Amino acid sequence: MRLSLIKSGGTSYDITGAVTEVIWRGSAEQAARSVSFSYIHAPYDASVHVPDVATGDYVSLTDEREGEVFFGQIFGVERSSQTGTITYEAYDMMKHLLESEGQYSFKNLTPEAIAAQVLADVQVPVRHLHPTGICIQSMLCDSMSLYDIILAAYGKAREQTGDKYFPMIYKRGFGMYKAEWSVAGLVLSDDGSIYESSISESMDSIKNQVKIYDATGEQVGELKDDGSIRRFGVFQAVYKQEPDSQSESGAQTLLHTAPSQTLQVSALGDINCLSSYFVTVRDSATGMAGKYWIKSDEHTFSGGIHRMRLELAYDSIMEQRGESG
Repeated sequence: MRLSLIKSGGTSYDITGAVTEVIWRGSAEQAARSVSFSYIHAPYDASVHVPDVATGDYVSLTDEREGEVFFGQIFGVERSSQTGTITYEAYDMMKHLLESEGQYSFKNLTPEAIAAQVLADVQVPVRHLHPTGICIQSMLCDSMSLYDIILAAYGKAREQTGDKYFPMIYKRGFGMYKAEWSVAGLVLSDDGSIYESSISESMDSIKNQVKIYDATGEQVGELKDDGSIRRFGVFQAVYKQEPDSQSESGAQTLLHTAPSQTLQVSALGDINCLSSYFVTVRDSATGMAGKYWIKSDEHTFSGGIHRMRLELAYDSIMEQRGESG
């Protein structure tokens, strides 16, 4: 992997040789991917010539086969008189959508049209916007983050289609994809690439009874799973029906009838193992066998070795955002 530092004027420096470790990470629950790197710092050694890192500089992480896999901006720096290394962190342009707010009143638009308008307003290039074909009659966004606006729009599509979507910055452009992508041609196994694995289980996410209410507060329906209730007891959620949504399909997204399991795998690195993708795992120690959804990923490059740590789940999830107002 090669790491380049790009100054505000456009001058680029290959700083790979001055970096002892690079960590590239992402999470389905945190949206913006980041790169942190440990950079040589020797303020009193005249023989060390490395460019200074400043707030607002950009970094580019490049793989010789796949090309650029990350491009992001350094949001802050810390100076020190001590000799050693300083760790800097850069975030991709999803950070701009998370930190920027907008106010909109959308009418009769699809989620993809809403996303395209929001992205155009802040000059973020579009890579792909999954076509849902779902018309949103009305959506009010009052001082919401631009990221939340896009997620809320696609969340309305999910209520009707049942499909899950995930956002990602790829090749310097924004994409909203359907959660169905798999890492092709890769099997993580305990007789090859896996060197550590674990499974933990929790009942915290169980919702086995959902009461459905209309806009006036009147209960109009209910979903429940009797088997789950007999085994675990009642864990109830409330779904408030919206004028342009289908009550049962929307409420169905809240129904979780079994304990959630968190699976972690540490393995030899593959840059295609990214959050919100599926990957095939065969691990006899934990019993994992089949396709699993990557909930978070952390890739470490150090000493010429690429390692990764993945948090996995049996099925994909989608961040939930609601409109304001």
